[in-house]
Amino acid sequence: MKKTLLLGMVICLSCGMLLSAGCTKKSASVNETIQNSQSLKTIQEKADYLIKQAEAFYNSKQFQQAIETAQYVLNNLDKNLQPAKDLIEKAKAQLQAAAQKAVGDVSNKLFGK
Repeated sequence: MKKTLLLGMVICLSCGMLLSAGCTKKSASVNETIQNSQSLKTIQEKADYLIKQAEAFYNSKQFQQAIETAQYVLNNLDKNLQPAKDLIEKAKAQLQAAAQKAVGDVSNKLFGK
């Protein structure tokens, strides 16, 4: 009984460690993200980390930070990295949609539509 319980605990802890190993905590700012990437060894590791952070910014609706992070990748690491280009395009579309909605809201308030 004790061996089974111990084995179960070891399996649960192992699974938890494996699941959390792939998770990346979102940085508070673009500058922090870039600084954190400097500790990585290869350009590919840096680009991968920065793209994941840019995606985290995007998913948090921090579209400008997503753009800045992805643009840093293109300017400094790999000018042809398609995931960075795609993310910039998606984030810009979200910013444009938000701006159009804001203009529509103001227009409706001003003209009573």
